[in-house]
Amino acid sequence: MDAWDEDLQELRGEFVQFSRLRLEKMAQRLARCGGAAADRQALDELQRDFHSFAGSGATFGLAQISLRGVEGERICTALFARGTDPDRAEIDRLRSLLELLAADLRAADLTAADPPAEPLVARREQAVLVVETEGPVRRRLAHLLDEAGLTSSFVASQREALASLEEAAPLAVVAAAELPDGSGYELAEEIRGRSGGDHPIILILGSRRGFLDKVEAIRCGADGYFEKRTAVEDLVRRLQRLLAERSAPAGRILAVEDDPQQAAAVRAILESGGFEVHGCDDPRRFEEDLLAVQPDLVLMDIVLPGISGYELARFVRQGEGRATLPVLFLTTEGQLAARLEAVRAGGDDHLVKPVPPELLLSAVTARLNGLLERDGLTRLLTRAAFLERVEAALAEKRRDPRRSMAWVMLDLDRFKSINDSHGHPAGDRVLQAFADLLRRRLRQVDTVGRIGGEEFAVLLEDLSAYEVLRLVDRLREEFRALAHPATDGSTSFYATFSAGISLLSPDGGVNEWREEADRALYAAKAAGRDRVKLAPPAARQPAVRVPERDLRPANHGHDAVPRGAEPRRLLLLLCDQSL
Repeated sequence: MDAWDEDLQELRGEFVQFSRLRLEKMAQRLARCGGAAADRQALDELQRDFHSFAGSGATFGLAQISLRGVEGERICTALFARGTDPDRAEIDRLRSLLELLAADLRAADLTAADPPAEPLVARREQAVLVVETEGPVRRRLAHLLDEAGLTSSFVASQREALASLEEAAPLAVVAAAELPDGSGYELAEEIRGRSGGDHPIILILGSRRGFLDKVEAIRCGADGYFEKRTAVEDLVRRLQRLLAERSAPAGRILAVEDDPQQAAAVRAILESGGFEVHGCDDPRRFEEDLLAVQPDLVLMDIVLPGISGYELARFVRQGEGRATLPVLFLTTEGQLAARLEAVRAGGDDHLVKPVPPELLLSAVTARLNGLLERDGLTRLLTRAAFLERVEAALAEKRRDPRRSMAWVMLDLDRFKSINDSHGHPAGDRVLQAFADLLRRRLRQVDTVGRIGGEEFAVLLEDLSAYEVLRLVDRLREEFRALAHPATDGSTSFYATFSAGISLLSPDGGVNEWREEADRALYAAKAAGRDRVKLAPPAARQPAVRVPERDLRPANHGHDAVPRGAEPRRLLLLLCDQSL
């Protein structure tokens, strides 16, 4: 929030100066609203002016201005709903509000927002500040950090660390739990308590590996605790991952706001959080800006000239590939009615102006963080997120070797010909239909991801080889019977997929596991597509328990079914019906 604090004073001055000019125009519009021939366009413009004050005032620390704006907007909205011209009492009240706003703006010149606290930001930037006294640990850290491409500096006490922080803002602090003049826990608390102290990554190196030490690290605001004798390498790996996550782009935002002061405030707030913000101040250019920016999120005011934000949101939802684009509404309208309309228009959330900077940042961050792990078209896990879940599952497998796990690779057959024959929009609909099928038919505990293009992957746990085969083959049969409408709607077509399955061996790793599933998928493709193949059981895969001599060819899609399995198959089908 420091960047926002630094911009506040300048933006506040611009807001006051611009608002004086706005009040002059509002007085002229109000004059056109009275008398026998009231000007309805002037009333509409007056409503939007009050709407702007309602949304902007408190943002710049001028809460009274927002309250005046709310009352003026309420009066104008009621007049439009009633369909009548304002009477003498309403004209007088609107004129009084303009006078009160003018007084508020004069008072704003005499007061100033509190100057921001001195942030923990300095003239130069170092990557890692290490606070450690033991020579061997210092040398080991220096070597590993250098190998990781991170610059570092070393101090030996809490006092030296605080002095270093006054000169430069580190991206990360690695501190020993025990220091000559205090502790790493105390240092972490001191850093977190400073302005801008939430920015550095803080990791603690301790001499013990106890639960209470880790709890203490959490309490002081550190991001992790590591035992210095055995886990220095783990600390550096964690540090690299956290730094990589922090350096990733936060996301592109298209902010649709016709009020220049409110737009400037929104931009300053969101850019302070690392977001790339593009403004659209004219709804007539919305489609052009949407295509040019390709935003990750749209922030939409509801009250706009000539059109409402709800109508623009419906336009967004009609576009191919934009069904899941988040739309956040930003308005001063009544919360319940606005939220209901937001849902009908396809919006994801509704924030009431004036929005505190922290709330706006957290709402946008929360919405985009959820999208980072999801593929934009299918809403399944991305490749990176899927592999992360696989790693976590492997760790669980090591703790409980009895658990069975299967990696399933699925690939749509001849997908290029679908795009060539029916167009890319139709191909996108096939991908979405396939993703929807996987969501409906698989369990909530199953992990599903889009690996790339028309290739998908599924992680199934606690199922036997036979159960995995039958489950995937049932998906295959259901998908091949699903009709997909052509782009012109006059005809429909069908699509199929092939799949390869690999059961995790007790000593297997991610790469070997996936390669086995890939080979099984290639075998399914080579055998004619539209079928499921199980990777051949190996000596290191006792969990499969489907000996080669008990397998026979099958003619309904998958490669082999155990002899004598028909009664079990019937039982599974009956269970499916009950679900």
